[in-house]
Amino acid sequence: MSTLHSLYRSVNAGALAVIFLAAGNAAAETADMAPAPEAPGPWTVTKHIDLASRYVLRGATTTYGNGAPLGNSGGDAPESSSAALQWGFDAVHSSGWSFGYWASTINYSYEQLGKSYADRSITDFGKNKSIENDFYGAYSGNIAGDLGYTLGGTGYYYINGSHANALETKAGLTYGELAFNAQTLLNDTVWGNKGDTYWTAVWTKPIMWGLTFTGTLGAYTYKKEGKYLGTTDTATGTSCAANESFVINGCFAGNRPSSGGFRHLTLAVGGPIGSTPVSWNVQGIIGGQNRFGIHQNNRIVGMLSLGF
Repeated sequence: MSTLHSLYRSVNAGALAVIFLAAGNAAAETADMAPAPEAPGPWTVTKHIDLASRYVLRGATTTYGNGAPLGNSGGDAPESSSAALQWGFDAVHSSGWSFGYWASTINYSYEQLGKSYADRSITDFGKNKSIENDFYGAYSGNIAGDLGYTLGGTGYYYINGSHANALETKAGLTYGELAFNAQTLLNDTVWGNKGDTYWTAVWTKPIMWGLTFTGTLGAYTYKKEGKYLGTTDTATGTSCAANESFVINGCFAGNRPSSGGFRHLTLAVGGPIGSTPVSWNVQGIIGGQNRFGIHQNNRIVGMLSLGF
């Protein structure tokens, strides 16, 4: 988004210049008396509204479960199998501090899903659909030369959610166009266990025609047993059978929890649309495996973004 937002600011500056020139010679004659333009402030703030063809979280294109996809009606991956509206902002300080907010509509309800762990009569997971809200902050600094670091965290809050809110730490290293990150979940939720760590290696490269290529290799290490995901029925406290694991709201036959593995490879390209504040992005997601070792399907996801 940084390229798009820089472009948008340039367009605004150009429009102001045209207005000033159209004011006439009188304005030009007094230009030498005008005060010098103010230097840029320490904060850079960018905002965006996006329309995504679907919302896929960390390569989970097919299912979070241990067998056949349950579908959105069952509170399963992807977060949205239809178009999703997303929005947010980022504020970066010249000192290295940064803060941001990101949100997305979801095609099912984490409220219904969370309540179903104790009330097995709940089967309508499309009622009261959730909105995900991510609040994050970080500090980035330099170690030596092109080598840098980032330390921060994210808080997840779901409108219409139950047992879904969470905190996650982030630690990363950067070297030129490369970034390596580890994000660790600090509490049990219906979508992850305390101690789950998401590992990424990201390569960002400007290419021809003003476009940018981004490649993201994602992997996970999992805690096999949690309050909502594992091999124990949370409603009864009893263990699932030898060939079963607990997911959504019961024990189901299929693979047992995995300790980790390859999650996804995402290849993306995008850029601005002419001189407008609108940009496009297309992602090709090569699916890996979820926490139960179930292979995820390959997907193509498209997005249009308005920066301001």
